[in-house]
Parts: sequence; C-alpha cells; structure tokens
Amino acid sequence: MMSDDNVSQRIAILRLPLIAGIVFFHNCTTTFELASESTSVTQNRAWVDFVRYFISLDAALVAIPMFFLISGYLFFLGEWSRERYVSKLKRRVHTLLIPFLFWNLFTLLVLAVGQSIPQVSQYFFTQYYPPIHSFSCLNYINALSGIAIRWPIAGHFWFIRDLMAVVVLAPVIHFLLSNKKWGILFLVILVCLRFAMPSWPDFWPGFRACFFFTLGAYLSQHGKSIMCLDKFGPWICTVFLGLIVFHSAFPHSPKYLEHLVVIFGLPSVWWLSGLVTKTARLKSLLIASGSSSFFVFAAHEPLQGTLIKVTHKLFLPSSGVVTLALYFSIPLCVIALLVTLYHCLLKTMPSFLDFIAGSSHRFRKQRG
Repeated sequence: MMSDDNVSQRIAILRLPLIAGIVFFHNCTTTFELASESTSVTQNRAWVDFVRYFISLDAALVAIPMFFLISGYLFFLGEWSRERYVSKLKRRVHTLLIPFLFWNLFTLLVLAVGQSIPQVSQYFFTQYYPPIHSFSCLNYINALSGIAIRWPIAGHFWFIRDLMAVVVLAPVIHFLLSNKKWGILFLVILVCLRFAMPSWPDFWPGFRACFFFTLGAYLSQHGKSIMCLDKFGPWICTVFLGLIVFHSAFPHSPKYLEHLVVIFGLPSVWWLSGLVTKTARLKSLLIASGSSSFFVFAAHEPLQGTLIKVTHKLFLPSSGVVTLALYFSIPLCVIALLVTLYHCLLKTMPSFLDFIAGSSHRFRKQRG
C-alpha cells in the first residue's frame, strides 16, 4: 500500500477540483424556473451543448462517487473497534450533522426573505417546494431532511445526508466486509439491486452512497491500495476521455455509458492526482486551496442558482458564445468569491467558520 502521506496528499489535491466539478454540474441546466414561468437557457445548439455536457454531465460525473469512495476508505482506516466507531460517530456530529442543519436552515431563511420581496421574489422560488409562506409542518421537516422528497431545501446537501446514513450503518458494512469473498459478493449484490430497483435513487441512502462508500471501506479494511490501478493510468484515462467525448456528443445514449464513465473516471482521476504530486507549484496551490472545499460546496447554492436566473433574465442569451461565456463565468466567479470569503472568515471569525464548515480549515491528516 502507498504511504499515508502520499494518500493524504492526493486526497488534499482532489478536494477543490472535485467540488468545482459539483459546482459546474449544478450549472448545467437547460431550463430554470422563475415563479410561474419556465425559461430555456440554450437554443439547441449542438456545439454549445457538447461543451456543457462534456464538463458538467460527464467529466464532473466522477465527483460524487469519488467523495463517497474516499469517505468510506478513510472511515475504515485502522483497527476496527466499538470505541473507535463511537469516537468517529461523535466527530461526524460536528463535521456533518451540524453543517447539514445550519446550511439547510440558512437556505430556508434566504429563500424566505427573497420570496417576501416582490421585486426579486421570482428568483427565489424552488422546483421542489411551494412558497415558504405556505409551508406545512411536513414541508419544514422535508426542508431540513428531504426525507419524503429526496432533496432537502439545500438540495446539494443530499450528499451529506446520505453520507451520514452510511456512516451510521458502518458496523453493518464492517460485518458484511469482514470476509474478502463475502465482501465482493456484497458489492455485487448492491450492483444487482441497483438494476433491479429503479426507484432506489428516490430514497436514501442512495446507490452511490451505499456502493462507493462500501467500495472504499472494502479497500481500506482489506489493506488494498486506493491507487492500485495507477500503473494502468494512461490507458484507463484514454478510455475515459473517449467515453466522455462520445457520451457528450450523444447524450441520449444508453444509460450504461454513464456507469462506464464513472468506472473509468475514478482510476483516471486518481492517476491524474499522482501526476500533480510531481508538480510542486500546482500541488501546493491545490493543497492550500483544498481547505476551502467544503465551504465552497456548502455555500454555492442557492447563490449560483439565483445568479443563473438573474443573468439569463437580464441578458437573454441568444448566441452560443454568450451562453458559453455565462456558463463558464458564473461558476468560476462563484468559486472565486467563496474561496475569498472563506479566507476572510478564517481570519476574522475562525470559530464561526469551524461551526458551519465542520473544521474544514484545520490542516491535519485525513484520519476518518
């Protein structure tokens, strides 16, 4: 197995690029809702859609599975014991549960204020929830958990919710993976269940959380290197590039192509992170910026969604060039703004930042 320092460096390098992928994924929308109207973002230009699909719906498709895999790998590092599990569970209250509740409450407040101002209210309505002034008790419960409709009010936090769910289930996963052969069988069963239960993504924890967290746990629990396919990196990366080019050109291809993108994308990203470790300046930049990744993830919505609505309402992009200019500039500006805000909070209110970002500013080895 590779050294702990090598693993930690690669994970630190990947943090912000993977979060940037999630931000771009949420930027790839063909329509957006403005109160009672639905507005198109593009005018069916194939070359514009190819660029957007290539980045947001294919290259970025690897980000969430990679985070689940890393989480499972780190959670199961070291000897398993009841005491260590309880200790890690207590830490997740601070690193996952508290930020989850805070950002959903914050998003609820932002949307409530925005919807109460007539001049801007059209930009603060959401696809999955009614106007907040008409919320029922169940609406509030859903907004803080997504328990009945898949998405909490801060929709991107479904990832954190599902991660918390599989963390709670870690003793069961540990038991099922205790034998190597039975562990592989369990992973195969998860894949079979995914195809046998099309509705699985509609409740939580979803397939990506269950499978990739368990896969990471299997690698860690049985001493397998998370970089075990590095020696095949150039070939796998070539196939990955070919797949995302093809799938971007033909986005309505069979669903299994998306699965192939993820299968070849995970080892490709790991291999690329290894190349970055050999470039001192880029490595230092990504590691230093990686501490802001959770804050960028947490705060990019509803900020980005609102900016998309406002800019497309103002500019009404009618050309592919303008559409792509907005496509790139909005998420890049959001990321730059949030990284800057993160560092301002780090200097002025580190305790508050610690509370809302789960200690993301503390530089330390990734130990569960």
